[in-house]
Amino acid sequence: MQMLEMRNISKNFEAVQALNHAHLKVEKGEIMALLGSNGSGKSTLVKVLSGLVNPTGGEIYIDGEAVQIKSSADARKHGIAVAYQDFSLIPKMSVIDNIMLTLSPCKKNGQIDEKKSREMAEYYLNELQIDVSPDAPVELLMPSTQSMIEIAKALAMKPRILILDEATASLHADEVEIVFSVLKKLKAEGTSIIIVTHRMSEIFRICDGCTILKSGETVAEGNVNQLDLDEIVFHMTGKYPDKEIGKQETKEKNHHLQLLLDVKDMAMPPKLKNVNFQAYQGEIVGIGGLDGQGQSEFIRVILGDHNYTAGKMIYQGKEIRYKQAADAVSDEIGFISGDRGRESIFPLRSVAENLFAGNTARGKLFAYLSPKEIDSFAKSAMQKYGVVAGGLRHPANSLSGGNQQKLVVGRWIALSPKLLLLDDPTKGVDINSRREIHRILRECTERGMSIIYVSSDNEELLEIADRIYIFYEGQISALLAGDDRREEKLVAAMLGIHQKQEEKGKQDDESKN
Repeated sequence: MQMLEMRNISKNFEAVQALNHAHLKVEKGEIMALLGSNGSGKSTLVKVLSGLVNPTGGEIYIDGEAVQIKSSADARKHGIAVAYQDFSLIPKMSVIDNIMLTLSPCKKNGQIDEKKSREMAEYYLNELQIDVSPDAPVELLMPSTQSMIEIAKALAMKPRILILDEATASLHADEVEIVFSVLKKLKAEGTSIIIVTHRMSEIFRICDGCTILKSGETVAEGNVNQLDLDEIVFHMTGKYPDKEIGKQETKEKNHHLQLLLDVKDMAMPPKLKNVNFQAYQGEIVGIGGLDGQGQSEFIRVILGDHNYTAGKMIYQGKEIRYKQAADAVSDEIGFISGDRGRESIFPLRSVAENLFAGNTARGKLFAYLSPKEIDSFAKSAMQKYGVVAGGLRHPANSLSGGNQQKLVVGRWIALSPKLLLLDDPTKGVDINSRREIHRILRECTERGMSIIYVSSDNEELLEIADRIYIFYEGQISALLAGDDRREEKLVAAMLGIHQKQEEKGKQDDESKN
């Protein structure tokens, strides 16, 4: 019996078509895998079903009847619950308050029945074997524990349709086993489950069906036992992966260049494990991988924003360990984040002040800043890097998204750092601004600047990077250079297929011995 059907779902975000007549069917008591590369439309489809995004076209049917889901309240009314990778938890609130948010039972007088709320929350904590105090603030817990609480929160809604949107990405192996045990129990009770994941082993272990999206369209669907890893990669990219993923570094471009950064056996559990990484002068080194595989944490370790527990980092021939990001900036390292609102701009400060902010990080504390000096620097940077603004005194949040990001790029490049770190810098940026940023970065490498470029866009990595390191579960699964820089190899490495082949080969060798 069919529980859920999404027909011809389309969604446009201005000029970007995130979904194009996509469809999804899930039977009662079925566990369905929803797969696709970054930008394929998976998250948007989940948001449509959960009421966070309203589609521009299409229909949703539950138990054969058409339904309208315009809000998260509508989704809850129809028995839909989602556990998100990015969490819907409120950090300052306790575990029990997060689980019971919007669900707290009330007494006859309208007051919350705290005893019953605690009993319900503790039931789901025990169900998932989460060993924490119900009164502990969520912000103090490990990321994996927060993920388990996110799942507990979704289970507490007693959904008919449960969606795990990369909810297992940060879980340890034993926690995944616990979740799978609960999912099998829910399946037996008739709950329909949709799992968005990039861990191929999970798909083949727990899922019955499989739906694959590419460029916002449903390109394949069927039983999991009818597909193998190569076919999944083919449906994602249109090409079958080579059996040998490029692991050896080709140094055709680098043999005459100076090694600027050498990272050896870096570890920061659970996010980073034995990472070895090199960046040469005058090259753009790309970093790819599925969301949450350790890429952002890695460049923040380089910057000194995170502390690593093992390994060493050699920069300009000297071993370094920055205690804070300001130390890295003083050592001619710049950082540009794709999260403009939280990590890049000062929204209420002027355009001029935002452009000059990098200079202040290098200067002396409490030094006098001349308005004339600030304006002169900002005006030059605006002209050089094509930042379009109403004026130097206008607030940064008055600029378009693309110009805000060019502002941040201009801020750092004007300082001519030797190493520039970028974390998904063109996310949410229009195509013209993106091309302009790429042009600026290439000109910088011609002057000897080294660039480490994290991107969630595979096409962008293949376009801009000389070499590409792929992260998978905190490790480098492949290094693509030269002829290996192809999309099918990139996607295969992102899914950890090469690692699985290596592990299987080792097991075969051990069994022979």
